[in-house]
Amino acid sequence: MLIRKMSLMVLAVLLMLAMLVWFYPSSGDFEGKNSSWNGSSNFLSRFQATPLNSLSSLPSAPEETTLVTIPYLEFTSADLEILKEFVATGGSLVILDDFGYGNQILKYLGVQARFSGSLLLDPLFNYKNENFPRTFTFSSSLAEGGIETVTFNHATCLEGIPQENVVAQSSYFSFLDEDYDGEWCEGEVKGPLPVIAINELGEGRLTVIADPSILINGMLDMGDNYLFLEEVCTDKIYLDLSHLPETPLDKAKQRLREIRDWLGTIEGMLGLIVLTLVLTLKHYVGLKSKLLSQGQRRGND
Repeated sequence: MLIRKMSLMVLAVLLMLAMLVWFYPSSGDFEGKNSSWNGSSNFLSRFQATPLNSLSSLPSAPEETTLVTIPYLEFTSADLEILKEFVATGGSLVILDDFGYGNQILKYLGVQARFSGSLLLDPLFNYKNENFPRTFTFSSSLAEGGIETVTFNHATCLEGIPQENVVAQSSYFSFLDEDYDGEWCEGEVKGPLPVIAINELGEGRLTVIADPSILINGMLDMGDNYLFLEEVCTDKIYLDLSHLPETPLDKAKQRLREIRDWLGTIEGMLGLIVLTLVLTLKHYVGLKSKLLSQGQRRGND
C-alpha cells in the first residue's frame, strides 16, 4: 500500500515538472520563442519570418527569398552546400555574426570577406558605452532609404572587403580591442572599420553584418536597426535557428515534444494502453489479495 502511494506521488511530481518545463518560456539567445530582451520573437512576428530548425526545409526555388542565419554552431558540409546552392540560384543570404562560425560559410562560398573576431569599441559614438557602437556612415543607397544610424551590441568588424561592397562603417574613433582591456593600445586597429557589406554572388545576394544582436528584441528598435533590416530582409524571410546552441531548457522541451509525438503514433498508443492495463490489473490483483487475506483472518477468528 505504501509503495503504491509513493509511486503515485512520484508520478504526480514528474507530471508537474513536465508541465512546468513545457510552459516555461524559452530563454536562449536569439531564440524565436524567447520574448525576453535577448530573443528574436519580435523579429519573427514583425517581419512575418518563418523559423527554420533545418536548412533542408528551405524552398527549392529561392528567388525572392531571404535567409537570415546566426552561425553560432559549426556547419556540416551538407548545410554549407545548401547555402551555396541557395545563393547561387537566386536567394538572398544574410549572415549576422561576431564571434561564431561565419567565416566557415564565407570560406565555403569562396569570398574574401571575413569576420575579424575582435571586439569593436567606440568610446565616443555609442549608445550607452563603448560596447554599443553606433555607425553613421552608410552607402548612398542606404542613406537614401532614410537610414541614419545602426546601433550594435558587442560587435566585431569585417576584413578583406572590397571597398565597393562596404555599405556601413564605424566611426573614426572606434577601434578593435584585441586584448579585451577596454582601452586602445599601441598596435590595435583604429576606425573607420567596415561593419556591413553587400555584394552580388551567383544569381543571389550576400549580406554580411558584424553583429547578430541588432535583431534581438532589446535592440530591434534602437536607432534605425529595424529600418535597416527591412532594407536587407525582403520578400519571403526565413530565420535559421538550427545553428544556435540549445539551452538545457530547450533540450528538455525537445524531449517532451518527442514523447508527445511518440504517444501520437500507433506504437505509442498501444504502449499507453498496455501500461494502463498493467497498472489496472496490478491494482485489481492487489485489492483481491487484500480481500482474500481479510477473509482468511475472519475465518480463523
